[in-house]
Amino acid sequence: MLKRIVSGAVFVLLIVGFFFLRAIDPAFFEILILAFAAIGTYEMLRAFGNKITTLQKVVAMVYACASVPVCWFFGFGVSAFLFIALAMVQLSLAVIFHEKVTLEGVGLALLSSAYPSFILITMTGVNALSEYSFAALLLVFVISPFADTFAYFIGSALKGPKLCPKISPNKTVSGAIGGVVGGVIGAVAVYLILGVALSRPVPPWWFFVVIGAVGSVVTEFGDLVESIIKRKIGIKDMGNIMPGHGGVMDRIDGMIFISPVVFVCFRLLLLF
Repeated sequence: MLKRIVSGAVFVLLIVGFFFLRAIDPAFFEILILAFAAIGTYEMLRAFGNKITTLQKVVAMVYACASVPVCWFFGFGVSAFLFIALAMVQLSLAVIFHEKVTLEGVGLALLSSAYPSFILITMTGVNALSEYSFAALLLVFVISPFADTFAYFIGSALKGPKLCPKISPNKTVSGAIGGVVGGVIGAVAVYLILGVALSRPVPPWWFFVVIGAVGSVVTEFGDLVESIIKRKIGIKDMGNIMPGHGGVMDRIDGMIFISPVVFVCFRLLLLF
């Protein structure tokens, strides 16, 4: 438990530190997103083991390290093209090295690149938003832990029917509902701190309620996605970089899924 608390605290301090660096220049925050993409992809590739060849892993890691900088400097269009190029290279490897590369390996290599790296470039989009970028980015890092924490405590207290017993036996329906409540509370807290206490430009309060509710549901679904991947390949954690928590993927699984939601919601808001 002590290791879990210490490593969790270090993770939080790291995030807070990058938020302070972002105040100097938003580009500094891209280092954190890049680290998530690179380490997360490495953990995925390692988890799949020898089902993916070494060359396929190298190609996937090159993409992981390039996806975030390309999106930041050249935009989503070029970043999307980069993923298409990655898919073409991985498929080409299946032709050139057909005796070693399997179709399963191609699929797993692409999965390791799409999840997390390709999805995480939406966090770069959130970081690049205009006046609402700080509020939007803060929501990504607040809703997910609030939803997880409330889901854990309310689920432990009330118990009741299981949510997905074959995927994640410890998750309950009461915990899932508690997670939504927690996500909304976290989002409203961001609104009160930024919009009321600090008088910074923020969307209306109801927008935070909606994005808190939707974001928490997506966060919980992201947890289930991570759980089913680990269950399918027979592992408990994606890594061991964070004692008591597992790997980076075990910590950011919800954030990976909430990033596109926050990005799309704020982009739609800015259109109107």
